[in-house]
Amino acid sequence: MQMSGLNRFSLKFKTLFQLGFKQSSQFLIYQLGLRSGYFTKRTPALAVSEPLEDTLLKPNWFLNLPEKIALRQINAAQIQTVYAEADEIAQGKIRFFGGNLKTLNLAPVVDPPHWSVYERGAARVEDEDIKNVWEPARFNWAVTLAKAYYLSGEECYAAAFWHYFENFIEANPVNCGPNWTSAQEVSLRMQALIISAHLLANAAESTDERLRTLCANVADHARRIPPTISYAKAQNNNHLLSEAVGLYAASQFLPRHPASAEWRKKGLRWFNQGIEAQIDIDGTYAQHSTNYHRLMLVLALWMQLFLEKENKILDDAVLNKLAAATAWLGLRLDPGSGQVPNLGHNDGSNILPLSSAAFNDYRPVVQAASRAFRACPALPPGPWDDLCLWLDIPIQSGNNPPPSSGNRLDQLILGDARDWAALRAAQFHSRPAHADQLHVDIWHKGINIALDPGTFRYNAPPPWENGLIGTAVHNTLTINNRDQMTRASKFLWLDWAQAQVEMCSPQEIRASHNGYRHLGVLHYRSLRQGDSGGWVIEDEVLPLREITEDYTAVVNWLLPDWLFVLAQDNVSLKSPDGKITLSFSTAGLPAAVSLDIFKAGQSLTNGESADHLGWYSPTYGEKIPALSIQYKIIQKPPIQIHSVFRWADEPG
Repeated sequence: MQMSGLNRFSLKFKTLFQLGFKQSSQFLIYQLGLRSGYFTKRTPALAVSEPLEDTLLKPNWFLNLPEKIALRQINAAQIQTVYAEADEIAQGKIRFFGGNLKTLNLAPVVDPPHWSVYERGAARVEDEDIKNVWEPARFNWAVTLAKAYYLSGEECYAAAFWHYFENFIEANPVNCGPNWTSAQEVSLRMQALIISAHLLANAAESTDERLRTLCANVADHARRIPPTISYAKAQNNNHLLSEAVGLYAASQFLPRHPASAEWRKKGLRWFNQGIEAQIDIDGTYAQHSTNYHRLMLVLALWMQLFLEKENKILDDAVLNKLAAATAWLGLRLDPGSGQVPNLGHNDGSNILPLSSAAFNDYRPVVQAASRAFRACPALPPGPWDDLCLWLDIPIQSGNNPPPSSGNRLDQLILGDARDWAALRAAQFHSRPAHADQLHVDIWHKGINIALDPGTFRYNAPPPWENGLIGTAVHNTLTINNRDQMTRASKFLWLDWAQAQVEMCSPQEIRASHNGYRHLGVLHYRSLRQGDSGGWVIEDEVLPLREITEDYTAVVNWLLPDWLFVLAQDNVSLKSPDGKITLSFSTAGLPAAVSLDIFKAGQSLTNGESADHLGWYSPTYGEKIPALSIQYKIIQKPPIQIHSVFRWADEPG
């Protein structure tokens, strides 16, 4: 259905009002620069890099590379996986977003026009998802190749790096093509080039001419960032931090460049502004995403490293925010698996991958950030300490248990390392990512039992254009098939649902949200551990006014694709650790009750279709079948539903 002009105006006015003038004005400035041709003049298309004297491009080798023997002692087994992945890269294959193996293509467009042509929509790439173009061009694979060379001394890895680098600069002239459209992508690529250059500096393949070309290309990358900083400020997220840290990295690497001092000044100012604006006092990150939270901490670790090279430190206010953010992620770390809940957008980011850990292992970043920003380890010694070595963060000796990451109750987390659950109840101060208030994640013996679905794709044909952000796919309750908020676009929610913690004790957490106030009801949820283990979740829909009609309430639980047996009011599942039972009950006499299971978009009981139900996305671009267990009742509010998880080793 086509939106009327009045509705479009109303939506734009509401967006301006709810996002605030500051962000909206920055986006308007960006659009004016784009449409007027100003950015085209400020970032001219260059067939070759801007000519500078060699002395102005002389690199500063500022990284203290770790002793190879120390790295091997910490994670000898994982280093073998580095060589295996480097061999794949040398053969022209990379793991997209930490997942599937695909062809490394660094030439997405023939004779590409200026980047602004793509931003204005006057040119397009063949791939419907621009992230498939940007992922190879982030040069994460380059860090892996360079790391393999540094650890092994094998020139084949250095040769592969230089071959791909030269292919890239030939196919992607400065400021031309889709790989120059996003200043964030430019910054992340530049940082990967700087790190790779350090690791490859002594290789025979790294000739003086090649290193000079790389240095000149780094300068080109740095110059691309400042003109469009209004876009990053409008987003108020990792774009600003990525670009700020990139500028500071360029100033460190090329200290004699004429613009180096300006890069350093702007980079530090924008970084400080970003951290103070984007991290709440409790450590929550503005993007409400564990994956982007990790990206933010990695960028902060690099900024601290750069400052330490100049005998400087971060401001106390910034350090306090980063300490809180580190504790926030540490509390959500499952210590046995190294994984975290798949909260919010997951675009597969794992930038500057110096650690040899798997993509979904968050222990290296949590450990390094805890040592850097909290002055203590988050975990006992282990292979996850390798990132500390790369970042020159001292590793304290001894095997004493690490201190607590913080108060789990403050973060609405119950249980212990063996059995834990988290209730999501957010007070949004920045744009929500998913409509997921009162979602519950459940973990048992290192297995994520109740899953957050993830993302899959931002850019795809319907229904998969950021299709896993709605309320119905999360472990919460949906009323009358409505989302908790108004979806205005692919990334934008309006009429934000705000949560309120009603009660929090070591035994139980209770919270509510107002996302259904326009329907005249509030949703309350309590989470507590069962008397003999397991978990009990109680949902209540309470009226704000007299309601005479029936409402439809659906509680959804997303579980892995395990063998199951479905009964009238319960589901028994066979997990890798044994039997799990999920049972439901309700109060009163509902007009109708049903229990259904969807897998890969299809009901397993009646054949109905629901595109987004029954899917789990472990990383960007991948989705695998899962079980979406839905308990639905129809009655007039108040409505009450109990969900009970029991493990096989529990009585009853």
